[in-house]
Amino acid sequence: MRMTFKFAAFVLAIVATPVVNAQITSPRVLSSSRSTSATLEEQLLNRLKATRDDQRAYLKHVVALTKAGKLDRKLVIAVERYALRRNAKYPFPFFERALKYEAAKRRVQLPTVKNFASTRPSAPTSGRPSP
Repeated sequence: MRMTFKFAAFVLAIVATPVVNAQITSPRVLSSSRSTSATLEEQLLNRLKATRDDQRAYLKHVVALTKAGKLDRKLVIAVERYALRRNAKYPFPFFERALKYEAAKRRVQLPTVKNFASTRPSAPTSGRPSP
């Protein structure tokens, strides 16, 4: 009887725990003249959960291609929604693969996330300056 009570209390604690969602980018201060909606870059960063520097650099590159007219904004948003449907907890890899495929069909070359280096400065290996 006591074991059943402990199990029931454990199940109740698990069920009662709230689900936590977080915003990755810091909120920006909006003036009264600007729109209150998120930019494409902010939307992609938050919804695709891009936490690493190379992922953020990749999304900035995608936004730059969209602004340059090489990628259609509707395509980027459609691929984002597809990635969220595939895996809501970690959608970024699905977004990267699907966008690379769709961009190739439109003759736009997209590099992989691995090609985007970290923005962190590299530490010198020794005390002497390199030649």
